[in-house]
Amino acid sequence: MTTRSRYNKHTAHLYTVMGAGGYAGPVSQSHRINVWPLLDRVLERWDTSGGRLSAAPEHYSDWTKKRDASAADTVSRACRDTIQWMACWCGDRYGADPLGLHYVAFATILDDICIPPLDLVSGRFRMYGRSVPDLARAMDAAGWGHDAVHALLSLIRQSIAQYAEKMDFRPGDAHVGLHDELKNSPSMWDGVIFRGNTGNAYGTAITVARNSGTGPVSFPWLMDSALCDCLSMDLCKSMLGIYSVDNHQPTSNGHRTEKRKASYRSIYLDLIDDLVFTGAPEPLVHFGRSGFLFVQIQDRYQERRHGERFPLAPPMARELRRLFGEEPTNEWLDSVFASGEEKPAQELVWSHRRAG
Repeated sequence: MTTRSRYNKHTAHLYTVMGAGGYAGPVSQSHRINVWPLLDRVLERWDTSGGRLSAAPEHYSDWTKKRDASAADTVSRACRDTIQWMACWCGDRYGADPLGLHYVAFATILDDICIPPLDLVSGRFRMYGRSVPDLARAMDAAGWGHDAVHALLSLIRQSIAQYAEKMDFRPGDAHVGLHDELKNSPSMWDGVIFRGNTGNAYGTAITVARNSGTGPVSFPWLMDSALCDCLSMDLCKSMLGIYSVDNHQPTSNGHRTEKRKASYRSIYLDLIDDLVFTGAPEPLVHFGRSGFLFVQIQDRYQERRHGERFPLAPPMARELRRLFGEEPTNEWLDSVFASGEEKPAQELVWSHRRAG
């Protein structure tokens, strides 16, 4: 039987992370904003500008804030992060399902590099010799069935949201963008769901359930654990100061009142209780809580704090070779990668309707 989290709505007021008011629930879990028109507006702005805005990001530019000198650095570390996450989620079964690892690695790289969605789905973008179409065929051959459909559609949704997020980012600009629109929603649920979509924790939850052998699970269990995974990560990153260097800060002050910040955090407390009290399998409940663990011990977040990469330890280098392969990138990706150390973002000369 899965036990209730010790950090819950009755103990949260004891911790600074919740603010002075503590738990602010129950918080509405309903939408007030349709995000798709917001995404359309992002694309329309780039078409109208013709890519002339000076802060426009390049395709294949480095978004890690760790001064990667090459695409191989970024790809190999994304796969390292994947192995470390899977060890946090599934223990010594972290390498039991290579397809799940490869899936999470594709979800991770979308956060780290500005990749056009059409390049992802067409197979132009590859890591360690694999493409998303390769992954889809392998999942089909391995009998993933509906799990593959849900996971792959979630990955595509993530790629669109991540791309729009990067295209809409203009530091120091007064323009009201995608994140500001979501922050201003009357319902915190809109921002939480978008946060979950950009991180693709839903698709990742499917890999955790499969790797852990939970058997059939419900959509609410997958979705609640996915959102809790993102929210627990946000809470931990905020308290450790890691969000201070991020472009988008879900739990930072920004335009939010203390009440709205508490509502954002309280959604985690509602969802984690829902998982336990409805009988969700322990691996999914653990996945939901895991942000309180992996943020503190994974290289990814410590590198973010320091703004530089750590060397790959020999045991990790061996695991990367065993689970992913020898060559992180190909000649094409090496040639188009835009290192943060080499040059600033250049002007765009394309339309989203021609991208890819």
